[in-house]
Amino acid sequence: MKNRGPKTKALGVQAEGFQVKDQTNQTVDCRPGRFPARRNTVIAEALAHLLDGYRVTGMEVVFGMSSTRLAHHIHALGKNHDWTIQRCDKVVGCSDGRVQKISEYWLEPDVIETAMALGAREWITSVRKARAALRKKSEEARRRAAAVEAVRKRQPPPGQLGLFGGAA
Repeated sequence: MKNRGPKTKALGVQAEGFQVKDQTNQTVDCRPGRFPARRNTVIAEALAHLLDGYRVTGMEVVFGMSSTRLAHHIHALGKNHDWTIQRCDKVVGCSDGRVQKISEYWLEPDVIETAMALGAREWITSVRKARAALRKKSEEARRRAAAVEAVRKRQPPPGQLGLFGGAA
């Protein structure tokens, strides 16, 4: 039995699976999973994007969802909510002249179609509303963070001694 972490009410019915070929031409089982119960999370927003048919990369999530942990969110959707999410590596040119390999994630069209039949459109709408409500609090969060940071900057770094061995 899998350890699924904290118990949450997940919406959706486990649907029949089907098989597709992955990027290495291996056959994998695909199926829609359960919708996360909490709608104001990055995990829910990432799944909403995938269900809308987008292919998602880490940089899009940094700027669009304010997270640097897309791989973690994709892993959580698979492990905790049983979604089969496709992944491939692709090479991109960076603005500083480097060439970098990144991962791109998506849902198979049949998975999206099945999820929509199970009520995904209503769930996606509720996720968008919940995330928009959370974003309305962003200015207050920035003010609170600035205040905490101002206090932190006034304190000496932990363990740092002054020039003659005393506290800095």
